[in-house]
Amino acid sequence: MTVARTFSLVAAFASTLLMSGVARAEFPTRPITMIVPWAAGGSTDQTARVLAKAAEASLGQPIVIVNRPGASTTIGMAELASAKPDGYTIGTLSSTAYLVALQGRQLPFHPINAFSFISYYGDNVIAIATRSDAPWKTLKDLVEDGKKRPGAIKYGTAGVGTTQHLTTEALQFDTKAKFVHVPQQGSAASMPALLGKHVDFVTETSVWAPFVEDKQVSLLAVTTPKRSKLYPDVPTLNELGYKSLRSVQAIIGPAGMPEDIRARLETAFRKALSDKAFLETMDRLAMEVIDLPGAEVKKLVEQEYSLAGQLLTEIGKAK
Repeated sequence: MTVARTFSLVAAFASTLLMSGVARAEFPTRPITMIVPWAAGGSTDQTARVLAKAAEASLGQPIVIVNRPGASTTIGMAELASAKPDGYTIGTLSSTAYLVALQGRQLPFHPINAFSFISYYGDNVIAIATRSDAPWKTLKDLVEDGKKRPGAIKYGTAGVGTTQHLTTEALQFDTKAKFVHVPQQGSAASMPALLGKHVDFVTETSVWAPFVEDKQVSLLAVTTPKRSKLYPDVPTLNELGYKSLRSVQAIIGPAGMPEDIRARLETAFRKALSDKAFLETMDRLAMEVIDLPGAEVKKLVEQEYSLAGQLLTEIGKAK
Protein backbone atom coordinates (compact mmCIF):
# COMPACT_ATOMS: atom_id res chain seq x y z
CA MET A 1 0.00 0.00 0.00
CA THR A 2 1.45 3.38 -1.01
CA VAL A 3 1.96 6.23 1.40
CA ALA A 4 -0.60 8.28 -0.55
CA ARG A 5 -3.18 5.47 -0.37
CA THR A 6 -2.62 5.09 3.37
CA PHE A 7 -2.96 8.80 3.91
CA SER A 8 -6.22 8.82 1.90
CA LEU A 9 -7.72 6.03 4.03
CA VAL A 10 -6.72 7.73 7.27
CA ALA A 11 -8.20 11.01 6.08
CA ALA A 12 -11.46 9.31 5.10
CA PHE A 13 -11.67 7.55 8.47
CA ALA A 14 -11.02 10.83 10.31
CA SER A 15 -13.68 12.54 8.24
CA THR A 16 -16.21 9.83 9.17
CA LEU A 17 -15.41 10.22 12.85
CA LEU A 18 -15.82 13.96 12.54
CA MET A 19 -19.22 13.67 10.91
CA SER A 20 -20.63 11.05 13.31
CA GLY A 21 -19.02 12.17 16.54
CA VAL A 22 -17.94 15.77 16.71
CA ALA A 23 -20.81 17.10 14.60
CA ARG A 24 -23.38 15.30 16.74
CA ALA A 25 -21.68 16.44 19.93
CA GLU A 26 -22.42 20.01 18.81
CA PHE A 27 -26.18 19.34 18.77
CA PRO A 28 -28.14 21.50 18.47
CA THR A 29 -26.80 23.79 15.79
CA ARG A 30 -30.16 25.32 14.83
CA PRO A 31 -33.57 26.00 16.40
CA ILE A 32 -35.67 23.10 17.73
CA THR A 33 -39.39 22.78 17.06
CA MET A 34 -41.65 21.62 19.88
CA ILE A 35 -45.09 20.38 18.86
CA VAL A 36 -47.82 20.94 21.45
CA PRO A 37 -50.88 18.96 20.32
CA TRP A 38 -53.27 21.28 22.17
CA ALA A 39 -54.67 24.73 21.50
CA ALA A 40 -52.74 27.70 22.86
CA GLY A 41 -53.64 28.81 26.38
CA GLY A 42 -54.24 25.48 28.08
CA SER A 43 -52.13 24.21 30.96
CA THR A 44 -49.96 21.97 28.76
CA ASP A 45 -49.30 24.83 26.37
CA GLN A 46 -48.46 27.29 29.14
CA THR A 47 -46.09 24.99 31.00
CA ALA A 48 -44.43 23.68 27.84
CA ARG A 49 -43.63 27.21 26.70
CA VAL A 50 -41.99 28.20 29.98
CA LEU A 51 -40.13 24.89 30.27
CA ALA A 52 -38.85 25.15 26.71
CA LYS A 53 -37.63 28.67 27.34
CA ALA A 54 -35.71 27.45 30.39
CA ALA A 55 -34.18 24.54 28.44
CA GLU A 56 -32.87 26.94 25.79
CA ALA A 57 -30.23 28.11 28.27
CA SER A 58 -28.62 24.65 28.28
CA LEU A 59 -29.13 23.90 24.61
CA GLY A 60 -27.94 27.23 23.26
CA GLN A 61 -30.68 27.35 20.63
CA PRO A 62 -34.26 28.64 20.60
CA ILE A 63 -37.16 26.18 20.94
CA VAL A 64 -40.08 27.21 18.77
CA ILE A 65 -43.52 26.14 20.02
CA VAL A 66 -45.97 24.99 17.35
CA ASN A 67 -49.56 24.27 18.41
CA ARG A 68 -51.21 21.43 16.51
CA PRO A 69 -54.57 20.89 18.25
CA GLY A 70 -57.39 18.67 17.09
CA ALA A 71 -58.73 15.11 17.07
CA SER A 72 -57.86 14.59 20.75
CA THR A 73 -54.15 15.37 20.13
CA THR A 74 -53.77 12.86 17.27
CA ILE A 75 -53.08 15.53 14.63
CA GLY A 76 -50.04 16.84 16.46
CA MET A 77 -48.89 13.41 17.60
CA ALA A 78 -49.03 12.05 14.04
CA GLU A 79 -46.87 14.94 12.87
CA LEU A 80 -44.38 14.29 15.66
CA ALA A 81 -44.27 10.53 15.01
CA SER A 82 -43.46 11.09 11.34
CA ALA A 83 -40.78 13.73 11.96
CA LYS A 84 -37.12 13.05 11.30
CA PRO A 85 -35.62 11.61 14.54
CA ASP A 86 -32.70 14.02 14.63
CA GLY A 87 -33.69 15.90 17.79
CA TYR A 88 -34.85 19.00 15.97
CA THR A 89 -38.53 18.10 16.30
CA ILE A 90 -39.80 17.17 19.75
CA GLY A 91 -43.15 17.48 21.48
CA THR A 92 -45.23 17.16 24.62
CA LEU A 93 -46.97 13.98 25.70
CA SER A 94 -50.31 14.00 27.48
CA SER A 95 -52.27 10.94 28.54
CA THR A 96 -54.89 11.57 25.86
CA ALA A 97 -52.34 10.82 23.16
CA TYR A 98 -52.24 7.13 24.02
CA LEU A 99 -55.76 6.74 25.41
CA VAL A 100 -57.46 7.37 22.06
CA ALA A 101 -55.87 4.23 20.64
CA LEU A 102 -57.67 2.14 23.24
CA GLN A 103 -61.02 3.47 22.07
CA GLY A 104 -60.85 1.98 18.61
CA ARG A 105 -59.49 4.99 16.76
CA GLN A 106 -57.24 4.04 13.87
CA LEU A 107 -53.98 5.93 14.26
CA PRO A 108 -51.12 6.26 11.75
CA PHE A 109 -48.66 5.61 14.58
CA HIS A 110 -48.23 3.30 17.57
CA PRO A 111 -49.20 5.23 20.73
CA ILE A 112 -46.03 4.21 22.59
CA ASN A 113 -43.50 2.65 20.21
CA ALA A 114 -43.63 5.56 17.76
CA PHE A 115 -41.84 7.82 20.23
CA SER A 116 -38.58 8.36 22.09
CA PHE A 117 -39.08 9.37 25.72
CA ILE A 118 -36.99 12.32 26.84
CA SER A 119 -38.18 13.33 30.32
CA TYR A 120 -41.16 13.87 32.61
CA TYR A 121 -42.01 17.24 34.04
CA GLY A 122 -45.18 16.96 36.06
CA ASP A 123 -48.66 15.74 36.83
CA ASN A 124 -51.57 17.77 35.58
CA VAL A 125 -54.16 18.05 38.33
CA ILE A 126 -57.51 17.16 36.79
CA ALA A 127 -60.51 18.19 38.86
CA ILE A 128 -64.26 17.98 38.69
CA ALA A 129 -65.12 21.65 38.98
CA THR A 130 -68.38 23.60 39.22
CA ARG A 131 -69.35 27.23 39.52
CA SER A 132 -69.41 28.29 43.13
CA ASP A 133 -73.11 29.10 42.85
CA ALA A 134 -73.94 25.57 41.67
CA PRO A 135 -76.23 23.48 43.92
CA TRP A 136 -73.65 20.72 44.39
CA LYS A 137 -71.20 21.16 47.25
CA THR A 138 -69.75 17.64 47.12
CA LEU A 139 -69.19 15.01 44.45
CA LYS A 140 -71.87 12.94 46.14
CA ASP A 141 -74.36 15.78 45.58
CA LEU A 142 -73.50 15.90 41.88
CA VAL A 143 -73.72 12.14 41.45
CA GLU A 144 -77.07 11.90 43.23
CA ASP A 145 -78.49 14.65 41.03
CA GLY A 146 -77.13 12.91 37.95
CA LYS A 147 -79.04 9.78 38.98
CA LYS A 148 -82.27 11.64 39.74
CA ARG A 149 -82.17 13.73 36.56
CA PRO A 150 -80.44 11.58 33.92
CA GLY A 151 -79.30 13.65 30.95
CA ALA A 152 -80.16 17.00 32.52
CA ILE A 153 -76.63 17.92 33.64
CA LYS A 154 -74.03 18.89 31.01
CA TYR A 155 -70.28 18.66 31.47
CA GLY A 156 -67.31 19.89 29.48
CA THR A 157 -63.84 18.48 28.81
CA ALA A 158 -60.96 19.19 26.44
CA GLY A 159 -62.46 16.72 23.97
CA VAL A 160 -63.70 13.24 23.22
CA GLY A 161 -61.32 10.49 24.30
CA THR A 162 -59.27 12.70 26.60
CA THR A 163 -58.25 11.67 30.11
CA GLN A 164 -60.85 14.12 31.37
CA HIS A 165 -63.61 12.51 29.30
CA LEU A 166 -62.73 8.94 30.25
CA THR A 167 -62.52 9.86 33.92
CA THR A 168 -66.08 11.16 33.81
CA GLU A 169 -67.29 8.17 31.82
CA ALA A 170 -65.81 5.88 34.47
CA LEU A 171 -67.55 7.90 37.20
CA GLN A 172 -70.88 7.49 35.42
CA PHE A 173 -70.27 3.78 35.01
CA ASP A 174 -69.46 3.35 38.69
CA THR A 175 -72.38 5.44 39.99
CA LYS A 176 -75.07 4.98 37.28
CA ALA A 177 -75.40 8.76 37.05
CA LYS A 178 -76.09 10.11 33.55
CA PHE A 179 -74.45 13.30 32.34
CA VAL A 180 -74.29 14.84 28.85
CA HIS A 181 -70.81 15.39 27.42
CA VAL A 182 -70.20 18.70 25.62
CA PRO A 183 -66.61 18.48 24.29
CA GLN A 184 -64.64 21.71 23.93
CA GLN A 185 -61.78 22.72 21.66
CA GLY A 186 -59.06 22.07 24.24
CA SER A 187 -58.78 22.79 27.94
CA ALA A 188 -58.59 26.57 27.53
CA ALA A 189 -62.13 26.63 26.10
CA SER A 190 -63.61 24.71 29.03
CA MET A 191 -63.57 27.58 31.51
CA PRO A 192 -65.49 30.04 29.33
CA ALA A 193 -68.03 27.26 28.75
CA LEU A 194 -68.41 26.73 32.51
CA LEU A 195 -68.49 30.38 33.51
CA GLY A 196 -70.83 31.17 30.63
CA LYS A 197 -73.20 28.42 31.86
CA HIS A 198 -72.97 26.43 28.64
CA VAL A 199 -72.04 23.44 30.81
CA ASP A 200 -72.83 22.69 34.45
CA PHE A 201 -69.45 21.27 35.44
CA VAL A 202 -66.11 20.43 33.87
CA THR A 203 -63.68 17.61 34.37
CA GLU A 204 -60.61 19.51 33.43
CA THR A 205 -56.95 20.27 33.92
CA SER A 206 -55.92 23.13 36.16
CA VAL A 207 -57.02 25.95 33.87
CA TRP A 208 -59.62 26.45 36.63
CA ALA A 209 -56.97 27.42 39.22
CA PRO A 210 -57.27 31.25 38.91
CA PHE A 211 -61.06 30.98 39.15
CA VAL A 212 -60.83 28.85 42.29
CA GLU A 213 -58.60 31.50 43.80
CA ASP A 214 -61.14 34.26 43.16
CA LYS A 215 -63.96 31.97 44.37
CA GLN A 216 -65.86 31.75 41.07
CA VAL A 217 -65.23 27.99 40.87
CA SER A 218 -65.30 25.16 43.42
CA LEU A 219 -63.58 21.78 43.18
CA LEU A 220 -65.45 18.59 44.07
CA ALA A 221 -62.64 16.07 43.54
CA VAL A 222 -59.19 15.65 41.95
CA THR A 223 -57.73 12.72 40.03
CA THR A 224 -54.18 12.73 41.39
CA PRO A 225 -52.94 9.67 43.32
CA LYS A 226 -52.70 11.84 46.45
CA ARG A 227 -54.41 15.07 47.47
CA SER A 228 -52.99 18.16 45.83
CA LYS A 229 -50.63 20.10 48.07
CA LEU A 230 -52.34 23.30 46.93
CA TYR A 231 -55.86 21.98 47.56
CA PRO A 232 -55.50 19.67 50.56
CA ASP A 233 -59.19 19.91 51.44
CA VAL A 234 -60.32 18.50 48.08
CA PRO A 235 -60.69 14.69 48.09
CA THR A 236 -59.28 12.45 45.40
CA LEU A 237 -61.51 10.22 43.30
CA ASN A 238 -59.57 7.21 44.59
CA GLU A 239 -60.30 7.98 48.23
CA LEU A 240 -63.98 8.43 47.36
CA GLY A 241 -63.95 4.93 45.89
CA TYR A 242 -63.79 5.77 42.19
CA LYS A 243 -61.22 5.01 39.48
CA SER A 244 -59.04 7.66 37.89
CA LEU A 245 -56.19 7.96 35.43
CA ARG A 246 -52.98 9.91 35.86
CA SER A 247 -52.59 13.01 33.69
CA VAL A 248 -49.10 12.62 32.29
CA GLN A 249 -46.98 15.59 31.20
CA ALA A 250 -43.73 14.67 29.45
CA ILE A 251 -41.31 15.62 26.69
CA ILE A 252 -40.89 13.14 23.83
CA GLY A 253 -39.54 12.87 20.29
CA PRO A 254 -39.94 10.55 17.31
CA ALA A 255 -38.77 6.95 17.72
CA GLY A 256 -35.23 6.27 16.62
CA MET A 257 -33.52 9.33 18.05
CA PRO A 258 -29.79 8.72 18.58
CA GLU A 259 -29.21 8.12 22.27
CA ASP A 260 -26.62 10.87 22.65
CA ILE A 261 -29.06 13.44 21.25
CA ARG A 262 -31.96 12.12 23.35
CA ALA A 263 -29.73 12.25 26.45
CA ARG A 264 -28.63 15.81 25.62
CA LEU A 265 -32.28 16.87 25.49
CA GLU A 266 -33.10 14.96 28.68
CA THR A 267 -30.32 16.73 30.57
CA ALA A 268 -31.47 20.14 29.36
CA PHE A 269 -35.14 19.61 30.19
CA ARG A 270 -34.50 18.06 33.59
CA LYS A 271 -32.20 20.95 34.48
CA ALA A 272 -34.97 23.35 33.40
CA LEU A 273 -37.27 21.93 36.09
CA SER A 274 -35.55 24.17 38.66
CA ASP A 275 -36.15 27.33 36.64
CA LYS A 276 -37.95 29.98 38.71
CA ALA A 277 -40.43 31.01 36.01
CA PHE A 278 -41.31 27.38 35.33
CA LEU A 279 -41.89 26.62 39.01
CA GLU A 280 -44.06 29.71 39.37
CA THR A 281 -46.12 28.67 36.35
CA MET A 282 -46.59 25.15 37.70
CA ASP A 283 -47.70 26.56 41.07
CA ARG A 284 -50.09 29.01 39.43
CA LEU A 285 -51.69 26.15 37.49
CA ALA A 286 -51.73 23.84 40.52
CA MET A 287 -49.50 21.32 38.77
CA GLU A 288 -47.03 19.03 40.54
CA VAL A 289 -43.40 19.06 39.37
CA ILE A 290 -42.06 15.52 38.92
CA ASP A 291 -38.57 14.72 37.66
CA LEU A 292 -38.18 11.40 35.84
CA PRO A 293 -35.70 10.27 33.17
CA GLY A 294 -36.90 9.03 29.81
CA ALA A 295 -36.65 5.32 30.60
CA GLU A 296 -38.89 5.71 33.63
CA VAL A 297 -41.36 7.82 31.67
CA LYS A 298 -41.83 4.99 29.19
CA LYS A 299 -42.49 2.51 32.02
CA LEU A 300 -45.02 4.85 33.61
CA VAL A 301 -46.84 5.33 30.28
CA GLU A 302 -46.95 1.58 29.68
CA GLN A 303 -48.48 1.06 33.14
CA GLU A 304 -51.09 3.79 32.60
CA TYR A 305 -51.88 2.39 29.15
CA SER A 306 -52.54 -1.03 30.67
CA LEU A 307 -54.69 0.45 33.45
CA ALA A 308 -56.71 2.49 30.95
CA GLY A 309 -57.28 -0.62 28.85
CA GLN A 310 -58.70 -2.43 31.86
CA LEU A 311 -60.91 0.54 32.68
CA LEU A 312 -62.25 0.81 29.16
CA THR A 313 -63.02 -2.88 29.09
CA GLU A 314 -64.99 -2.50 32.30
CA ILE A 315 -67.11 0.35 31.01
CA GLY A 316 -67.65 -1.33 27.67
CA LYS A 317 -65.89 1.20 25.49
CA ALA A 318 -62.99 -0.90 24.27
CA LYS A 319 -63.44 -1.72 20.60
